[in-house]
Amino acid sequence: MSNIYVATIMDRHFLTDTMLVFSCDRAVVGTYDEELGVFIDKNGKYYNKMGTDSTLNGKNPYSFSNLMKLSELYEYFENNIPLKEAVNRYENIQKEYIHFIGMDANGDTYYTVITTEFLEQLSVITNQVVNGIEMEDIVDKKEESLEDELNDLVLEIINGKYNLEQLKNMRDHFGSNCETIESLIETISIQIESLEDKDDSTKEKQVPEVKTISKKESKKIVNKRDNTNKYIDIEDLFNKVTKTLIAQDEPTRRVITELARKELDDRKKREGILLTGPTGVGKTELMRLIAKYLNRPFYKINSTQLTTPGYVGKDIEEVLWDLYVECGRNVRKTEKAIVFFDEIDKKGSRKKDDPSGKGVLNVLLPFIEGSTYDACADMRTGREKVKIDTSNMVVILGGAYTDVYKNLVEKNIPGFNGVISSKPKYRQATTKDFVERGMMTDEFMGRVTVIKLNDLDVDDIKRVMLESDESAMKIQKEIFKKIGVKLTFTDGFATEVAKLAEEKKTGARGLNGIIDEATWKAFAEVHTHMGDYEEVILDEETVKDASNYQLVKKKTD
Repeated sequence: MSNIYVATIMDRHFLTDTMLVFSCDRAVVGTYDEELGVFIDKNGKYYNKMGTDSTLNGKNPYSFSNLMKLSELYEYFENNIPLKEAVNRYENIQKEYIHFIGMDANGDTYYTVITTEFLEQLSVITNQVVNGIEMEDIVDKKEESLEDELNDLVLEIINGKYNLEQLKNMRDHFGSNCETIESLIETISIQIESLEDKDDSTKEKQVPEVKTISKKESKKIVNKRDNTNKYIDIEDLFNKVTKTLIAQDEPTRRVITELARKELDDRKKREGILLTGPTGVGKTELMRLIAKYLNRPFYKINSTQLTTPGYVGKDIEEVLWDLYVECGRNVRKTEKAIVFFDEIDKKGSRKKDDPSGKGVLNVLLPFIEGSTYDACADMRTGREKVKIDTSNMVVILGGAYTDVYKNLVEKNIPGFNGVISSKPKYRQATTKDFVERGMMTDEFMGRVTVIKLNDLDVDDIKRVMLESDESAMKIQKEIFKKIGVKLTFTDGFATEVAKLAEEKKTGARGLNGIIDEATWKAFAEVHTHMGDYEEVILDEETVKDASNYQLVKKKTD
């Protein structure tokens, strides 16, 4: 029971572009994944915590809040009642709360909660509010001015400047001349009225009073929330990433360390990180995992599509527009993204005036250093534009740079046991190596920190398959388990798969295809005769011929 929780599923409502309301939709029982920070209901649906970037800006309007262990829930009501009734009572209590998250005119975010009890205690009202100010005078202001003052009005409302009657009067007086404020006031009024109609008998315990906050106090809350990435916990992030990314410990720690330095000094933000290494070693996966755990958007760009303005291909402004759309058209979220320019090595060229080669490297220089762009869907028409600043983005560039490293291999020296490792060793690549052999520019190399990921040998690839949280083999095991079959494989199977991946030069990336090929016939058999078998066993022969597998029939009584 200690691992079972009850949580409230919160429904998000946009009042304005900068103001959101969360209300309790329902209370449900489920489990909580501490590592990922997500709540999972009994149907297997995942919910992020209310207030995170994904719940403020993402497509899914639902999130979770008010997490409580089931054992604590029973203690909360101090009597023996059925689980369903306890959850229903908890839900009724939480539905008495309205959560507000918004941004004021200065760009500071605030968070507060309104309760029925709090609203009923509002007794001191200034006559200036309703009687001393003509609502028509406010309505006559320009729409832009109203938008700027909207958040100040919201703060006044949630900090108790108006009572219920005044809120209703305000809604009526504003009328249809300002849809934003009308929507805000109407939404609040509807919530208030619904709370007033509640039967007091549904109330069990009074939840501790929620105090209102000032702009100064709200700024502290925002800074605390927004700074979740300010001071990166290098060790914690390293441990999380390396549960999935195997055999890349040192490069992973180095990348995380560089990100931690960037967060502490704006001058370091003007530099990019160039990840090098063969296909399939985990360059993209490394940054995807880091972005996931830092709760920042991750966007991968195929550099081969990029060109300089005026030529066929994609401009930087168009790429930024795609990122902007990916981030739900939220500029603030877009400007926090981790942007990965993959296959940047393909832009190396010996031609000085190559618009799709070195021309792109030159175009990327201001992007890396931090500049403001007019992002748009099509540079030829430019009908809709939005300004995007790249100063706070993390800029990652990736490439194999095969021609660079093949000339840097050092002669392997036998170890203490006389065995020579099959994994090549390289001397440290210099800027000169990348300029001469990779055909990069001095200016480009001067703005990046080079971090090379390790080559993967058979043993490394095998470790990926056996140890990674997201390995292709673990995925297959879960799939077979869903139809009641245990999937077992021998050490010989794992070794043969790893050898094949190395031969194909696909690294860990190729594991999915190889394992899919090796297991599809076995899966088709047990799926067709569902309920007949309890186990499938794979060995090294299965890798060569997917028909070579063993079936274990279910025992009958």
